[in-house]
Amino acid sequence: SQGVSEVKSQLRSIIKPAIILFVICLVVAASLALTHAITKDKIAERAAIDAENARREVLADADSFSRVENIEEYINENQELDIVKEVYKGVKNNTSVGYVFLVVTKGYGGDMEVTVGINNKGEITGVKIGNNSETPGLGRKVTEDAFTSQFSGFAPSEPLQVVKRKKAKKEEIEAISSATISSRAVTKAVQAAVDMASQLLEEGGKAE
Repeated sequence: SQGVSEVKSQLRSIIKPAIILFVICLVVAASLALTHAITKDKIAERAAIDAENARREVLADADSFSRVENIEEYINENQELDIVKEVYKGVKNNTSVGYVFLVVTKGYGGDMEVTVGINNKGEITGVKIGNNSETPGLGRKVTEDAFTSQFSGFAPSEPLQVVKRKKAKKEEIEAISSATISSRAVTKAVQAAVDMASQLLEEGGKAE
């Protein structure tokens, strides 16, 4: 009987801490789930606001945007456009003023989100770099206006090209020193937006 009592005592000494640990794990898991549920909607809301602000920044003439559906039909005609993930028509006074493109391209550090505005004349009206993993101090320089402003204010008459020298024409984009891969990634994204815009504008007609 003494042996049985010792066994029971040992079992209690093992089971009790295990139960306590199990309860603690349940509480922690529940707390994490609750925190995630609370913050998920706020994070999504913040991302939606940031995306809307980016659209307004690159196509300032528009006062509202409507998403263009079925962009796959344009991508199927040119697989190089598969980096275009979302397209929005910019509207002012119930009239289309251009398009905004969300393009996800591969930079040096991974995926890079590029928002591009193009008006009804085919002119690039703005380029904004969003989420990216480019190297701070080097690749991140492509997010600065000194680089992105090279794309704005003209309708390309030939493909955009990255150069490592002083640009000789508007379609040439001066690469950031020591960040050529990042520079080319952004240029590829803008070119994809230009190419898809050309199809959309041809289909819908250009502004007079």
